[in-house]
Amino acid sequence: MDIKLIEHLRNYLSKNDIDGIIINSTNEFLVEYNRLDINSRYYVTDFTGSTGDVLLTSDKIYQFVDTRYHEQADNQVNHDYVEVVKIPLTKSYFTALTEILPSYFKLGIISTKLSKKFYDALVKAAQTKNSSVKILNSDPVIEYEKENIKPVNYNVFSVQKSITGFDADEKYNMLKQYIEGEFNVLVTSLEDIAYLTNLRSYDFDYSAIFPAKAIINENEVRIYTDCTLPFIGNSFKVFPLNDFEKDLKSIEKTTLYIDEDRLTIYDYNLINKSNHILNSYLKLYKTVKNENEINHMKECFRRSDEALKVIYEMINSDTVYSEYDYYEALVKAMKANGALSLSFKPIVSSGTNTSIVHYSTPSKEKMVNDGDFLLVDYGGYYEGGIATDTTRTFIKGNASAEQKMVYTAVVKAFLNAYYTKYDKKAAYFDIDKIARDIINKTLPPEFPFAHGTGHGVGISVHENPPRVSSSEAAKTKIIENTVFSIEPGAYKEGWGGIRIENTVYAKKEEDKMIMQSLSLFPFEIKLIDLSMMNDFEKFYYMKWQANACVL
Repeated sequence: MDIKLIEHLRNYLSKNDIDGIIINSTNEFLVEYNRLDINSRYYVTDFTGSTGDVLLTSDKIYQFVDTRYHEQADNQVNHDYVEVVKIPLTKSYFTALTEILPSYFKLGIISTKLSKKFYDALVKAAQTKNSSVKILNSDPVIEYEKENIKPVNYNVFSVQKSITGFDADEKYNMLKQYIEGEFNVLVTSLEDIAYLTNLRSYDFDYSAIFPAKAIINENEVRIYTDCTLPFIGNSFKVFPLNDFEKDLKSIEKTTLYIDEDRLTIYDYNLINKSNHILNSYLKLYKTVKNENEINHMKECFRRSDEALKVIYEMINSDTVYSEYDYYEALVKAMKANGALSLSFKPIVSSGTNTSIVHYSTPSKEKMVNDGDFLLVDYGGYYEGGIATDTTRTFIKGNASAEQKMVYTAVVKAFLNAYYTKYDKKAAYFDIDKIARDIINKTLPPEFPFAHGTGHGVGISVHENPPRVSSSEAAKTKIIENTVFSIEPGAYKEGWGGIRIENTVYAKKEEDKMIMQSLSLFPFEIKLIDLSMMNDFEKFYYMKWQANACVL
């Protein structure tokens, strides 16, 4: 933690006549997995999680973290300076932030790091406290740390049509069929641009994207980027990224589609007020996978399953390995089985560390001994630039009765959520409810299911929609060929945690919606207590194990 930076930021507050400032974890494209060297939040608190912003005031530093990061944040920040705000599962970051904001408070926000949707909600919430929000168009942390920022050369490549199902021109023409007359669609989500162009890059850690923005109209698609791109399609033209502002300002008196979740307030303020603004649904196109994409994902998960076998072999050997040994062996096996990049930094935790949902640093000193859990959450990218994501919890040696109880409860939650045949009106919320109810009924309260049941998986490993959780956002109907995870878990600080995750896709079967798993790795037989299962669960547990990949 750089105390001089904190002093610099507090002087910045005074110079800009504000009482506090939000320091974001994201970049100007609002990505989740941001590089640490351009992650402003990291410089302020040393916290390395993928999400979690900071509120810095003249005398306080609040680090907000959701349930996945409660323990990790505690372990990483300096508590003499930083207060960790642990957001419960039932509360959003927005609610936690606005509860802490005092009355008559002048809050600064960085316009390039905050979405239009979040900004609008924040302004309304501030007004109820007689507070105000001031827009700042540059990031003081990045300006202070600019010498630490390294340039990245992006090697952008095309994905074959045999994987994507449609070429870029075909995707553009399908989009035009749904929009009549003159229109412009702003695209600032990097995943949406990667989907639309069929282009990927593995030069940004844990992603398949490249920095770009786009404006789509009835005549062409204009891509704005400083990367060198291969040929996209006849309807696509490429311009320098700096041209985006000028061209956006020039659009007048037309229908303009925007995604308020991914459009920064800075870009929104460039829009001419003569335009008729509507919500863009471009992100929904990539949510529903076509047959080619699903077949490609099946092959990618097969190779991911193959890589995980090395963990099974190591933990069932007589050799005692460290967390880092397992991590290193897994990464090597992923690459040996064709992974061109990782879709996130693998989580390899053992013993009591398994209660840290997003454990970030596998230890060379922490040995995995008899009776220890080993939790492995990992994923990769292959030729198509679509992520894989799987989690398994193993045991070294023999398991205790309590370990079996908790593990079996998590498996029961998965089996019920996965094998249920859902009504055609069912929502992703219902998948979460089934899994959550099983854990809440089976386990004592000291083993909470402290995160959502799942998330969309695609070009980004966390791709929304869909959301599979107890939130309002999850109350949308299950759509055929959407790909998402089902990952129930149970955790107890100081004891450990268990998570089982399979990425699945929804499929119609007569008048029902069923799940089809892309990962086929077996469950840990040493941790199963069949006496806890009813006949339905026993049957489907045996079915899963029989259809799983051979170890």
